[in-house]
Amino acid sequence: MKRRFKMNSISIKLGILFSGIFIGLFFILGFILYSAFTNLFIDYIKQDLVVRGNNHANVLEKQFHQETIEHVVKMETDVTTDVLIADSNQNILASSVVPDEDMKEHMLHSDEIHKGGLIEEDWREHDYLISISPIGNYQGYVYMYYPTSLLREIVVVLNIVMIVTSFGIVLLALALIGFMSRMLTKPLITMKEATNKMALGKYKQIIPVSGNDELAQLGESIQSLGEQLQEFDDSRNEFLATVSHELRTPLTYIKGYSDILTKGIITKPEEQEEYLNIINKEAKRITFLVNDLLDVSKLQVGKFELNKETANINPVIQKVIINLKPEAEEKGVALSAELLDVPDTSIDVQRMEQVIYNLVENAIKYTIEGGITVLTYTTNDFVAIEISDTGIGIPADHLEQIWDRFYRVDSSRTRKTGGSGLGLYVVKNIIQSHGGDIRVESTENSGTTFTIYHK
Repeated sequence: MKRRFKMNSISIKLGILFSGIFIGLFFILGFILYSAFTNLFIDYIKQDLVVRGNNHANVLEKQFHQETIEHVVKMETDVTTDVLIADSNQNILASSVVPDEDMKEHMLHSDEIHKGGLIEEDWREHDYLISISPIGNYQGYVYMYYPTSLLREIVVVLNIVMIVTSFGIVLLALALIGFMSRMLTKPLITMKEATNKMALGKYKQIIPVSGNDELAQLGESIQSLGEQLQEFDDSRNEFLATVSHELRTPLTYIKGYSDILTKGIITKPEEQEEYLNIINKEAKRITFLVNDLLDVSKLQVGKFELNKETANINPVIQKVIINLKPEAEEKGVALSAELLDVPDTSIDVQRMEQVIYNLVENAIKYTIEGGITVLTYTTNDFVAIEISDTGIGIPADHLEQIWDRFYRVDSSRTRKTGGSGLGLYVVKNIIQSHGGDIRVESTENSGTTFTIYHK
């Protein structure tokens, strides 16, 4: 598909701008050079005319007689310049040409004494440039004439050469400027096309740029942005699939067991209680997932708020341990707490309970055998909460990414254990909102330890 050039395209605008600047500067420079050359050339003619006249006057001063006069006249015959020799009373003694009216009109009157030099230098209005050189002690005068018609012809030729040369240079410059503007804007056009494709959902784009200038850096940034958007889109799609699965599974349990109870198929109280517990457990599972989603949406729009109060973290941990102990025992995993005496701190109790619950529940999910320990202690004026397990651990190259939204270490592993990839993202934001910090240490197949520091 051929590209159509539009007047509002950046390459056309740059071409017009550069062309305008170049043409303006070129004509200014050309005018200056033309004026300088013309003035220098004419000044040379004037000076040469005066010098020739002075040389003739010096010769005549030594031998002012007819033979010398004829010799001087002969020297100026069949050359560009002409000579006229007059006595002290301005009577013509000899001339290389028959004097015309303009020559005669510029001869000095007897009462005018001239020290020598140009007496007519207007080459545009008069027929001659004229100089006068006195002979000796004003015994006579040597008049030199240079026909200005030659100067005007030379200037006309010079004008033609300048115009033709300028026209050729301008055409060549316009072509070069057009090519350069195209080369300069080609990366921008490529980036524009790439961003248009990205707007249509084709995020991964290859932008061929070279060098390390601003355009190359912009191209690399757009390319990197596309890759990040693609990763985000992939994570989002995977997240939506996971959330759908996470919602579908408990809803299936709730619907199935509630149908059984509604139809009265189960009559034994202990079985009814078991089914109700399952329904309650799956409802809590949905509640935690929905809460994570709500927290993420609040974090994105900056509406995540804490309701802080002065409280001790140990009772919060004990409550979480009591709630999750049945789930741990069901898997054959020991869940214990070593809660040392720690000072009260300013916390949002409900949010901190959510943090501990998420971390302990994750530990239960990924611990097949062994145990989970929750420890509290103080260190350097910080209250530390340490959750350690003997689970499958986290690969070292994933440790920095586990805090990212939607990130999961292993999708296949997540499908078995459940999880939306939001829990740790929410946990870290809650801790940071409290002004604290959370760190992780993990070894594959040995276990993981999360440590929270809060002041």
